[in-house]
Amino acid sequence: MFANTVKPFLNRQCSSCHSGKSPAGGFAVGPLLAASAADSLRARERWERIAQRLHSGEMPPKGLPRPDPQAVASVVGWIAKTYEQLDRTAPIDPGRVTARRLNRLEYSNSVRDLLGIDLNPAEDFPVDPYGYGFDNIGDVLNTNAGLTDQYLKAAERIARTVIPVAGEAVPATMQRYLAERIGQDRQTRIRVDHVFPVAGLYTLRTAFYQALRDGTRVRMKLFVDGRPVADQVLKFYYQIDRAVDAPRVPVPAGRHRVEATIEVLPEPAYKGTLPYLEYLQVYGPLEGTAKPANTLLTCDGTQPGCAKRILEPLARRAWRRPVTGVEIDGLLGLVAREEKRSGSFAEGMRSGLMAILVSPHFLFRVERDRSPSSRRASAVQPISPHELATRLSYFLWGSLPDHELDRLADSGQLPRVVGAQTVRMLADPRAAAFVESFSGQWLQTRNLSVQRPDAKLFPAFTGELADAMRRETEMFFAAIVRENRSILDFLDAPFTYLNGPLAKHYGIAGVSGEQFRRVDLDGVRRGGVLTHGSVLTVSSYPTRTSPVIRGKWVLDNLLNQPPPPPPPNVPQLEEKAASSSASMRQQLEKHRASAQCASCHSRMDPLGFGLENYDAIGRWREEDASGELPGGVRFSTPAEMKQILKGDPDVFARALTEKMLTFALGRGVEVRDRPTVRRIVDRLRANGYRMQELILGIVESEAFRQRRTEGGA
Repeated sequence: MFANTVKPFLNRQCSSCHSGKSPAGGFAVGPLLAASAADSLRARERWERIAQRLHSGEMPPKGLPRPDPQAVASVVGWIAKTYEQLDRTAPIDPGRVTARRLNRLEYSNSVRDLLGIDLNPAEDFPVDPYGYGFDNIGDVLNTNAGLTDQYLKAAERIARTVIPVAGEAVPATMQRYLAERIGQDRQTRIRVDHVFPVAGLYTLRTAFYQALRDGTRVRMKLFVDGRPVADQVLKFYYQIDRAVDAPRVPVPAGRHRVEATIEVLPEPAYKGTLPYLEYLQVYGPLEGTAKPANTLLTCDGTQPGCAKRILEPLARRAWRRPVTGVEIDGLLGLVAREEKRSGSFAEGMRSGLMAILVSPHFLFRVERDRSPSSRRASAVQPISPHELATRLSYFLWGSLPDHELDRLADSGQLPRVVGAQTVRMLADPRAAAFVESFSGQWLQTRNLSVQRPDAKLFPAFTGELADAMRRETEMFFAAIVRENRSILDFLDAPFTYLNGPLAKHYGIAGVSGEQFRRVDLDGVRRGGVLTHGSVLTVSSYPTRTSPVIRGKWVLDNLLNQPPPPPPPNVPQLEEKAASSSASMRQQLEKHRASAQCASCHSRMDPLGFGLENYDAIGRWREEDASGELPGGVRFSTPAEMKQILKGDPDVFARALTEKMLTFALGRGVEVRDRPTVRRIVDRLRANGYRMQELILGIVESEAFRQRRTEGGA
């Protein structure tokens, strides 16, 4: 069929544009036609690109004669069937994962679960670089002298917090969170996560600024972890700013949510400008109230073997594997030397803990070849049970394995029960790390923390609203995981999670208060992540919507078909001319008129225009949301566009599989991973596209449980 059907079709339909020294789009079909079928098929990415363009109707370009549909179906079918057969018979190549350091989230979570106290020690570390859309990719997680210094300082702070030294004073410190600097300015609520170095009594303070009408009463409250610690009603005469204190608040050591609110009381009726909070301040511990944590020193050093009883299990958990006698002896020697120098067992144990935390065994995830004899071309071997436990725990919890995983790894049972352990771990509260980290990066909702819609054009957008948008998406994602719902709900779901302010923003009645609750949707204006305010905001400019950005977002995140970068010397859209839907369409028509731009904009622009019923912060508006996809498929509303996206569920299933596999493995998905992806998608299809089937398909795949050895091809 290759010689009789495929080659003649490409010669007839493609060669005139995709040949010569400057083939259209930089894509030449000549090398594919000159080779034999077997040799040609090694260029898999090129063949898959041909199939995708033909299937979607993007090629031939609009305006050129359309080929016979049966001929197109024959070529696309031959490509799909050929690679399907190869995928089902070819041996799986699990690839290699580069040794990589823990990212900031993983480091903080690991310290929390190791020591039982949430100190957020990586808060001041440099922002982790991204690769393939995620911040846990081994190839880009580099280290440098500055980061090494940060590790040393963090280890020292941690050791001082969890190992007290007799007579050592804990100095009081003051941290003032200015609303303007933390992106919560001109709001009636400030929330921060503050790390309290020791348990003790602290003073909390908040203040507001606003000229109020004579006699106005306001209520100001302070909270720690949702617990009210101050509630004052103040009546004002001429003052323009006032502060409220919670003078002696007991707080345990660790990271805690501190919150301040202000409201104008309804009597007398107030119609003036609302006051806004200026800052939130934490001071302490107050003198004589500090109670240092003592989570490690279960003995005082006078008993034989005390240091070993503490450090050996600690190092085993921190390093995520059994430790050797030589390693323990090294730690004990360090403790003994520091104890002799300082005269304090606690000081010696601090040094031992610091050594554990700055060790490469803690900071890096390294997988090793277990047998030199396996180093031959294309050699593949299972990763060790402890390496499997580590992969699993950092995938689903962003942290080190718990005692159950350690026990199963020690006994060698984990590879046989990895599916059951996955289900257990997804039901654990620590799976919130997977929800927040994966969804926030896949859907790019992390960008809400830096997104700043123009305050004059969109005064309704506040930090509180941004938090609510992010919370909606996270709760929605968590429900799909927890309830094992179809992944197609990401495209269009009959429910979401809203609180009163976000429901009001969406124009949905019947929801009030700050608490989120599940809300049924009509499926017309809202449904699926494409209608979430979080997604719509991060895919807009600060001043307006952008069909190009939104269309690219859909291609990249929901279809995993990102367009290439724009060619050089292509003029940008004229911002002033793009002030209305009509002028925007006219501007983009100019882009599509260029042969250089048409292939990408013919895919991006219609998808972006399909979301024009939503403004730059996700509110519904009456706009022309019609579009025509390559191949002549038309739609006129967001709901119709979503149904088109759902029309071929395998496309979305494949895209989400590739995204999640990248996140799970910590490396990019390559052509050699196509058989793995196909088998996972087959499993999804056979099980109603259920979310947990996707996760189980990944953790039970050869790519997750095996690795190519150093000598492998």
